[in-house]
Amino acid sequence: MIKEILRDERGVPSAARTFLFASLVFTAVLIVLDSTIWTVPESVYTLLGSLDIGLLAWAAGPRVAQYLGPQVGAVASGIAQAVKGPQRPDLLDNNPTFNEHDEK
Repeated sequence: MIKEILRDERGVPSAARTFLFASLVFTAVLIVLDSTIWTVPESVYTLLGSLDIGLLAWAAGPRVAQYLGPQVGAVASGIAQAVKGPQRPDLLDNNPTFNEHDEK
């Protein structure tokens, strides 16, 4: 089960997923030890959280870019078209002679 989690889509062991898993296990053990035996400073949790976010970005970055990249491009294209020539849609309620009671 764990070996499947640590492999990427091609079935090859992923260094990013392995480091992320090890870091999360270490953080979990540290939380348990902090609540029972030790007193861990808050800065340690901040550093571990930053490390975990970096490892998560490394592990998921290519897939996120693969799915979100085209969406970001489409939004940027839509914004560019809107700035280029804003036009009102050709709808009945944009006609100056349209009244509220003209609807059927």
